[in-house]
Amino acid sequence: MQRAASPKGRLGPFFKLLGEVVASAEQAVQSTSNPADQLVRFDIEILIRGANSVKAVRTLLEQGHWEPAVGVTRQLFELLVNMEHLGAMEDRGEGALLFGRFGLLQMLLAQQRKVAYEQEKGHPSDTQLVALVDHHLANDFSDFQGAPRADGSVRWVSSWCRKDTAQLAGLSSDPMRAHQYNLLFRVWSEQAHAAPGALIANMFRGSEEGWVDKAVTENDRSSVEAVVFTVMFFLRLWLELPNVPVSPERVAKWLVELSALHGGPELPPRPWTAEEVSA
Repeated sequence: MQRAASPKGRLGPFFKLLGEVVASAEQAVQSTSNPADQLVRFDIEILIRGANSVKAVRTLLEQGHWEPAVGVTRQLFELLVNMEHLGAMEDRGEGALLFGRFGLLQMLLAQQRKVAYEQEKGHPSDTQLVALVDHHLANDFSDFQGAPRADGSVRWVSSWCRKDTAQLAGLSSDPMRAHQYNLLFRVWSEQAHAAPGALIANMFRGSEEGWVDKAVTENDRSSVEAVVFTVMFFLRLWLELPNVPVSPERVAKWLVELSALHGGPELPPRPWTAEEVSA
């Protein structure tokens, strides 16, 4: 077994950019006005979750683990297309309330499943908590119920807006979202799920001279792609949150820097025109 150095040195400028973007977002959260307002708090929490995802991607990539990192990048993409859909609604406040209520439903369903798991193990359950959860599920979320199952049991819808990630990507005002979905949820799906396709190449990797350098180069290339997507998704997400201040000039600067580091054409051609960034 041969060990290669971590990408920290080779890809240092990319990691520095990730850190700078996150630090700026955290500073923006600290300076956000009226954080007690529910809609402001909503945007703050969305941005914090996105920032934490960026930090997780950086931590994984610094150790050369691009495969798990793309799973986190997928989460960031899902958060983005959901916020794009929310922002396109006629009443964003009503949409945020719907989003939050669906989150509460998911919490209650998770608690119900946890209780069922504990009961299956023979552990005692909190009868008052069980009754409270069952009461709320029976009375407070009928708008999230789909057609009942054949046995008459409740079938819950799978998302707050009754659309999956592929549909949200297709509805986005950015035509690249559908292509990005194909990459993240199809081409990179094996990596996110540790499927056989993610393992087979290493299983049959040769031992010829220079194979280590080749593997490092391939890993770095995939890591750079993960950084590019992570930065783009996070910055676009930030711009979708009207209650957290963001500097369009800094966003434009970061995108120029990312393009220069990537060594390709200006990234991306949409939706980062000067007019859109400064809007």
